[in-house]
Amino acid sequence: MAAVDIDTYKMIRRLYTVDGLSQRQIAKQLGVSRKTVRKYCNGSVLPGNRKDYQVEKNPMRVAIENEIIKIINEHKEAPSKQKLNAKVIWQMLIKSGYSVGASTVRKYIQEMRIDKPEIFIPLEFEPGEAMEFDWGDAYAYIDKVKTRVSLFCAVLPYSYGIFAAVFPDKTSSSFFTGHVMAFEYFGGVPLRCIYDNLKSAVLEGSGKDAIKQERFKKLEAHYAFEGIFCNAASGWEKGSVENLVAIVRQIAFTPMPRVQNFAQLQEHVNQACMDYCMHHKIKGRQASIKDMLDEERKCLLPLPAYPLDPAEEIKAPVYPDLTVRINGVKYSVPYAYAGLTVTVKISPFHVDIYHEGNLLYRHKKALHASDHQYIPEHYLEILIRKPRAIKNAAPLKSGVLPLELAEFMQLCKSRDKNHQLVNILLLGKRIDKDTLLWAVKQANATGTPSYEMVCFYLEIQAVNANDNTVIDDGVKVKAVDLESYDNLIKGGHLTNEGNE
Repeated sequence: MAAVDIDTYKMIRRLYTVDGLSQRQIAKQLGVSRKTVRKYCNGSVLPGNRKDYQVEKNPMRVAIENEIIKIINEHKEAPSKQKLNAKVIWQMLIKSGYSVGASTVRKYIQEMRIDKPEIFIPLEFEPGEAMEFDWGDAYAYIDKVKTRVSLFCAVLPYSYGIFAAVFPDKTSSSFFTGHVMAFEYFGGVPLRCIYDNLKSAVLEGSGKDAIKQERFKKLEAHYAFEGIFCNAASGWEKGSVENLVAIVRQIAFTPMPRVQNFAQLQEHVNQACMDYCMHHKIKGRQASIKDMLDEERKCLLPLPAYPLDPAEEIKAPVYPDLTVRINGVKYSVPYAYAGLTVTVKISPFHVDIYHEGNLLYRHKKALHASDHQYIPEHYLEILIRKPRAIKNAAPLKSGVLPLELAEFMQLCKSRDKNHQLVNILLLGKRIDKDTLLWAVKQANATGTPSYEMVCFYLEIQAVNANDNTVIDDGVKVKAVDLESYDNLIKGGHLTNEGNE
């Protein structure tokens, strides 16, 4: 139905209001449809416009909508995955005695959802007053493997100086390490740090009612800042950081960087953040980020004399399998500490095991629960006493080995290669590690390494060094013709009888 012109609208209104004609009579007199007359006669809508004045709602609909609002408000604290849908609300209305169809309830709810812009108060900060934080994710190729990394992002809202740290996860140790890195990157500490209600910092509650974690209180105390937590659904309270994750992805992860390790990735991200601050200017501001950041750095609180150790520290028993267990992952300890209680310090990339202040071993932190960190050297004493266990020993099959030894296990064709590995590891008790790994590497170069061949190269090394070191391990290495082994390395055969 097309809208009428203003003159026709005037005639409809006067004939209906002043002259008192019926809708049928008006339609006939003006040559328009009765629908058109019905639409415009009472002045509820202007021609060419959508309905400007709402007809009063049916009282029953008003009652149902009010009940819907009441139900929604009563359950607004429910987790996002447990929010009420239209079907559940309809069922609750039926139980309350309302006679209404499910489709009608769905229609009412859809019409009640008016997309209104979020209203907020613009915020301004003084230099050094605040720092805002947020978590995000990105992808990078680390050692040729596409890897999802966690981004700890920080921004100074006065200057919009930015920083991002990369971690394998969003654990508490990453959270606290990110703070230490951010403070050192900016060269100082703001008066306040503003957050969402993160579990790493908040024990319970939210906003001004948040109860802080003890570890977070220590961080506050050491760096002399105050932690501020946003109220629920009030992201505008830390508006400067809301798009920071997207910025970091754009400047540092597009295209996806290719690096060898997390340390290289962090260097890459640091450079990207510095370049952004150097060359970027925020719209509406007169000075560049660099100039404003230089000004803001002068207003930051000084760093403490010593940085806070951000590692999580726990006590853990050493189980009979010579491991401590952290988040389902087993980390081995030396044989001598079986049955004792040790101190474990968990950082984003390492798990350090201490006993009475002495570092027993630094493990690489596992990323998956099945990635147990067995160190074969920790089990040598047991393996010597229980040689029948060598064949199926997990520390030998899936243990963490130096690259040279891992390659040895791949290349060795002997059925007793686990026994050979144990014997090589035992050599490490009398020979420095670098020399031993050199000998293993030389043996690997032949394509068919063996324990005897490793011993042979150690003998060569000792002769070349005029060393009197004797490899006395139960294996008799006979004097050989070196030319014969040269031939073996080239793919030929030993010619010296007795050395086949």
